[in-house]
Amino acid sequence: MSLRRAIAEMDVTEVNVAGFCRDHSVSRDRFYEIRRRYQAEGDAGLEPRSRAPLRVANRTSPAVEDLIVTWRKELTNDGLDAGAETIKWHLDACGIDAPDVSTIWRILTRRGFVTPDPSKAPNRKWKRFVAEYVNEMWQTDATHTELADGTEVDVVNIIDDHSRTCTRSQAVDGSTTGPDAWDSFVQAVDAYGIPAWLLSDNGAPFTSKLFTDNLQALGVNTTNSRPFHPQTCGKVERFHQTLKKWLQARPKPATVAELQDLLDTFVDIYNNHRPHRGINRQTPTDVYQTSPRIGPDTYSALDETTVHHNTVDRSGRVEIPGPASITIGAAYTAETATTIRTGNHAHVFINHQLVRELTIDPTRRSQPLYNKPGRPT
Repeated sequence: MSLRRAIAEMDVTEVNVAGFCRDHSVSRDRFYEIRRRYQAEGDAGLEPRSRAPLRVANRTSPAVEDLIVTWRKELTNDGLDAGAETIKWHLDACGIDAPDVSTIWRILTRRGFVTPDPSKAPNRKWKRFVAEYVNEMWQTDATHTELADGTEVDVVNIIDDHSRTCTRSQAVDGSTTGPDAWDSFVQAVDAYGIPAWLLSDNGAPFTSKLFTDNLQALGVNTTNSRPFHPQTCGKVERFHQTLKKWLQARPKPATVAELQDLLDTFVDIYNNHRPHRGINRQTPTDVYQTSPRIGPDTYSALDETTVHHNTVDRSGRVEIPGPASITIGAAYTAETATTIRTGNHAHVFINHQLVRELTIDPTRRSQPLYNKPGRPT
């Protein structure tokens, strides 16, 4: 400031301007520019000025900035992730030439939507685990939510570890039990097949004899996280947060059935229409459909799994597509049977209990209890 004032106030008729500029490392153009500003503006002309260009050739247009803000508001109001990477994904999907993620972040910060917080930077100390194949491992857990009248209910969630696909999100009336956990698992199997492993915490529903025995019958290996270490089931725990954020953006459902409708809607958005940061901003469905998959060692990876719910007829038989007539005994007449068939392997459950396991003979329609006619000895 003192140098600029000296330049502005000196009498150039008594000073060698060229020598002065050389001694003070100031160009002659700069010397006379300072004097002109002082004459025009007074002391204000001596204040430092920004050297930024008046126009930036590659500056994001106001229209694109407004579109970024619009997406930010819409995603936030919808209870979905509204970060810079997600906004860029949506802009690209709409065919818009979106700026870089860092530019979107700076726009959101300048517009007041983001407050920089270095403490939220990713912690790189954690060792990340991801299953190598689809259906190699599923994670399951239950979380709590409320109905409109304040009634607490549970939601059982199941996530494929490799693709992050939500294979099932099941509303439970009250607290989760072993049968609830099993029903949710069967629904997931009906849509995605049988996994090789199932990871859960040590909650009673997932360690109950009913649940673990049924999984063992299907050839599914089970493992549990150690107590007070939710990071082991981190993927499904993180899914809980995403789901609850989405539910909080909507009116609370009045019934469990209405809650299930909301869960089904969210699962469709999560699996098919929402980029996932953990899988390079792909959708879980895209990863699931393009990745190799495995299942329990008992079955071939090419075997298709189907689930059938039928009423046992008066002869004690269950009819399933194939066609196959599986005899389980007249004692179960009029009961509802759940048959899980993978290839030619079949398991029949009634009231959540395994009543028959068999290998279907594809050369015959009837699958009797015993290979020989007559009463068993």
